[in-house]
Amino acid sequence: MRKNEGKVYFAFDGDDFNPNEITKLLKIQPSNIRLKNSLPSRKLPKFSSWIFSSDNIVDEIIDIYDMTTVLVKTLEAKVDIINEIKQKFNVTTRLEIVLSFTTNEEVSTPIIGFEIDTIAFLAKIGAYVDIDTYLLPS
Repeated sequence: MRKNEGKVYFAFDGDDFNPNEITKLLKIQPSNIRLKNSLPSRKLPKFSSWIFSSDNIVDEIIDIYDMTTVLVKTLEAKVDIINEIKQKFNVTTRLEIVLSFTTNEEVSTPIIGFEIDTIAFLAKIGAYVDIDTYLLPS
């Protein structure tokens, strides 16, 4: 039976910054770094990103509440540093939710929402939320 997939990540995005500098300041190893214009063809990243991600979960039930809570617990003590990074490097902050849904009607759709602590954290750092959804092939 095909299952849903999901992951959550926090990112700093900007035009001209060195993601390694963010790693040094936060003392958190990123899951991924994307550099603006680093790939040939039309798949060019339009900006550079420093990304800290949850694991990609493949299961019948994907719980965004839990996934974001775990991610935020790692970052919430670093609000001041995050805000300094935003100012120093002229970057934005983003919480990204990526969900792939099975078309199997016997599988529950993901649980999407945010705990109060997550919303408070996002407000303190001025982050926006982006949710990308996809259908998995049958």
